[in-house]
Amino acid sequence: MGRILFWMLLGALIFMLIQNRKKLLKPRQKRQQIRQAEAKKMVPCPVCGVHFVEAEGVWVKNRMVCSEECAKKASQ
Repeated sequence: MGRILFWMLLGALIFMLIQNRKKLLKPRQKRQQIRQAEAKKMVPCPVCGVHFVEAEGVWVKNRMVCSEECAKKASQ
């Protein structure tokens, strides 16, 4: 009877440790998802070839370029 009780308690302890570990891993996974969401898309400039963040580009004649300088070159 004592052995059965020992193994049941040991099983319950292992189960509780596994559940606690899952709770600790959830915030880490959320941080990784936030980092991935913050990642920016990089695109090449058709004028000079430099890669830049898409959100920081300048539109000229239905094309996105990296800067005002390249915008002037593209509009010529």
